[in-house]
Amino acid sequence: MRELLRLRNVRISLLGNSVSMIGDNAFWLAAAIWIKELTGSTPQAGVATLCLMLGTLLSPLTGLAVDLLRRKLLVMLTNIGMGLLVLTLVWVRGASDVWMIDVVLFFNGIALAVASSAFAGLQERLVPAELMATAQGLGQVLYQGARLITPAIGLGVLSAWGGHVLAVLDASTFAISVLCWTLVRIEDPRPMNRAANGWRADMVAGFRFLFSSPVLRRFVIASAITLFAMGLYETLGIAVVTVGLGHKPTWVGTLLTVMSATGLVGGLLAPRLIRGVGAMRAAAFGMAAGTVALPFVAAPDSGVVVGAAGLFGAGLAVVIVSSGTAFQLATPNALMGRVSGAANLVMFGAQILGISAGAWLVGVMDYRSAVYLSAVVFAGGAVVMFSGREDVSPVAAAAEPEPGAVAESEAAEPAAADEPAAADELSAEAASR
Repeated sequence: MRELLRLRNVRISLLGNSVSMIGDNAFWLAAAIWIKELTGSTPQAGVATLCLMLGTLLSPLTGLAVDLLRRKLLVMLTNIGMGLLVLTLVWVRGASDVWMIDVVLFFNGIALAVASSAFAGLQERLVPAELMATAQGLGQVLYQGARLITPAIGLGVLSAWGGHVLAVLDASTFAISVLCWTLVRIEDPRPMNRAANGWRADMVAGFRFLFSSPVLRRFVIASAITLFAMGLYETLGIAVVTVGLGHKPTWVGTLLTVMSATGLVGGLLAPRLIRGVGAMRAAAFGMAAGTVALPFVAAPDSGVVVGAAGLFGAGLAVVIVSSGTAFQLATPNALMGRVSGAANLVMFGAQILGISAGAWLVGVMDYRSAVYLSAVVFAGGAVVMFSGREDVSPVAAAAEPEPGAVAESEAAEPAAADEPAAADELSAEAASR
């Protein structure tokens, strides 16, 4: 990790992304509570989360934009736009203005899809291929660390100063992110040209590549199964805490905190595991850990449930880091936005279906039976991963470019002034992931 953090561009981009992530997570969590305070309605608070999810489901469209436009510029413009949009919430005065919060969350979901796909495309220029697993692990560590502190930040600001100050705080984090990206010194060419056979070909190119690649196809199928099970589990969490353990619903926060803490550890350990057994086997081990942990969530003992949540959080972090590494190494850069968008649609769609199924199951069966069912589904993802023999390596064979979509040559790019070695590595690996 020290070798990774020696790279100036990596340090600056991670700082910008981390600050923005903290602001967003704090806002997302507190926005539902703010709506509840304004309206007194729990369903309206739930609509806010739905709006955020609906925005992320437009990822195939945003992925196309990421592949058509200059990615660094797109990230900066997206952050500027979201910062200005969030600031409009200072005019929220009562229940009649809640629609403004919903609109901001919807566009925040779109911005999240744009930023994640664009950053995935830029990582090839920021990180040498042999350090990609380390970069993914560090990203997971920062994400889990943010999850540990953002509830206190978001709810604390909302309680002390109200939603208007929270909106200004979130907008300021977008401004900091923009400032950081202006300091990142990399070339920012257009990743691709328009396809000769039209927009439809461009739109389906990400799905076509995703399901034609043996490695990525296996990852996305296993991840979709896993996230469907996660959706079931998320819906069952309150029943586990209240019915099974006899605690107040807020005790769910204890389990989430434990999962974040062990997820941070999993993010640290995942790169070493990937280097030892490969991304696919590492993901399979992470899914196996989750499969072992889930049945114990139904135990009528708080200590056992906390331990199970900890094991589950660590295993899930390994899965996320392994999946991110595989997608970075196995996807041509010119297709990165659309492949990421296609994968996000499949996986987030599976999670939403899981949440819906979990809500239905709670009404027709005992919560323990539903937990065991989610463990069986989760095990299906592990089986898919363990059955695969394909894998990715830091030096993957270059994929054929799609018709009409030509990646810009990186061999002719000048190296960043203080990172010649890293730039040389990236030039040698252009479009090879």
